[in-house]
Amino acid sequence: MDKHIIGENAGILWCLLNTDAQKRWEYSEIKNITGFDDSELGSAIGWLAREDKIQFELEHHQSKDKSAHIYLMLNVYY
Repeated sequence: MDKHIIGENAGILWCLLNTDAQKRWEYSEIKNITGFDDSELGSAIGWLAREDKIQFELEHHQSKDKSAHIYLMLNVYY
């Protein structure tokens, strides 16, 4: 996988998240909708997170049964 593919996947992910900007999407839900495997989705999330375009969180930080939520981040600059 090269940077071009990762960037395209990040664009696909951002468009999906932008369909409902208020929703907190579950990792598994995004994976099913996009058809991305773990490495494709993980790299797209990393790309968008590095650009401060999304936020993600884990429900249970100390548990092995983790549920990740991903959502758009609103950046306001003055």
